[in-house]
Amino acid sequence: MTISVSGGAGGVGARLQDLRSEAGLLDAAGDDVRRWSGSVAAVAVHPEVAVATLLCPGEVAAVAGSVAAASLGADGLLVLSARLEGTAVVLRASATTYELVDSTQQRVLEALHTAAGFALGSALPLLAAGSTLVALGVGLSAASTPSTWPALVLAAQRIDAARVPGALVGGLYDNPWLLEGLTRAAPGLVQGSTWSLGTLLGGPLGGVTVPYVLSGGRWPTASYEDAVGGLIHAGGLLGMFRDTGDVGVRQVEGDFTGHAPRSVEDIFTEQGSIGQLESWGQVQISEVRQADGTSSWIVQVPGTQPWEPVRGGNPVDLTTNLRLMAGEPTHLGDQVRAAMVAAGIGLRDPVLLAGHSQGGITAASLAADPAFRDRYDVRAVVTGGSPIARFDIPGSVAVLALEHDQDAVPMLEGRENPDRPSWITVERDLARAPVGDPDPEHPEATQHAPPRHLGAAHGTDAYAQTGALVDASTDPSVRAWLDEQASFFRGGGTTTRWDVTTW
Repeated sequence: MTISVSGGAGGVGARLQDLRSEAGLLDAAGDDVRRWSGSVAAVAVHPEVAVATLLCPGEVAAVAGSVAAASLGADGLLVLSARLEGTAVVLRASATTYELVDSTQQRVLEALHTAAGFALGSALPLLAAGSTLVALGVGLSAASTPSTWPALVLAAQRIDAARVPGALVGGLYDNPWLLEGLTRAAPGLVQGSTWSLGTLLGGPLGGVTVPYVLSGGRWPTASYEDAVGGLIHAGGLLGMFRDTGDVGVRQVEGDFTGHAPRSVEDIFTEQGSIGQLESWGQVQISEVRQADGTSSWIVQVPGTQPWEPVRGGNPVDLTTNLRLMAGEPTHLGDQVRAAMVAAGIGLRDPVLLAGHSQGGITAASLAADPAFRDRYDVRAVVTGGSPIARFDIPGSVAVLALEHDQDAVPMLEGRENPDRPSWITVERDLARAPVGDPDPEHPEATQHAPPRHLGAAHGTDAYAQTGALVDASTDPSVRAWLDEQASFFRGGGTTTRWDVTTW
């Protein structure tokens, strides 16, 4: 099964960066040629040349003509300088234009998805109300007309209700573009539903005031962060999504199976291990000792564990998910910082942050925080199934983001990952062939695609398989990333786990 790679050393962003670098070289060369032109022109007015005019005027005139041609002629230095600098302007303008068109297209698509979601959300309460009235009318009519009742019963028997959800999920799995459209329209859909319900309950005034009050003044909005922030505020009115708890960690005692990852596949295998607990959040920290006596560190944060909307003891929960997507600092982020301090990670020590799902969002959030980067030398981020496109991660951090076409979670940010030299996105279509051709001698070693349902597409097992494909990839962007981050995968050192639960 193949993977699709965008960004990195071989991506469009790298080529645009090359254009700008080439423009800088041409610009500098144009300046040099212009200076040379001045030096050549100075020959014509040199005092010794002026004296020579009295002795050999013909030869001096020839020199003057050559100087003029070299400086001002059609193929002269000044013309060459202008051409070099003009080419530099064109290259810079081309790179800027491409980026402008790309960003404009992205904003337009976001606006269209928001508008489509709002329209769909606006219609849902009305359709639900209309369906209820129709069903009530049909029921009353059937009750008063005995001859129609058997026909209705027969029609109902022909509908296998148990198959409807499966058919819908199967359709989304086989059509990832539809899944992506629905997830990107989600912020608008929530706002549209709220507006429609407000209108049904309180007329036009209710359609305006209900969304505004529920969202704390954030709705209506086209801002993704404000849309999620409004949802957090609405839940807060009912005691949900409150990010509270004491910041404190303690080391896990006893044996566990964790070890320092030696590959991208290992990262997600470890993620499956630390993500199994639903009531006890943990962070895994691996120290990788280098030959020169220094240490590099891999910090792993698990994906969402409890999904209840009300915070319990474990901050690796739904509340943290929403607050991360709203661009807010989180209690979990503070807990990860505390665990890193307790583990002994030194000031400016090299760090690789990794996570699956919410763990990847937390990793991206920390990498985007200037204060965190001032404390630690964040070299890389590895995520699987995480919506991280909206985080402002600087070019000094090498991002490797794994995403499955059938996984809705990384689509929730409603935006494509940036294509730039420091950010690689690896996509994999799980609906295609098995990972490897069957080996007749070792059939048990053949990896196959995960089960055909959306939950499996988001699982750590599937992302570990994709990680193995990344490790074996010959793509130049992937190979460059793996080579640059090789110091993190040398093994050795110690691995510890830290409870981040509020006990």
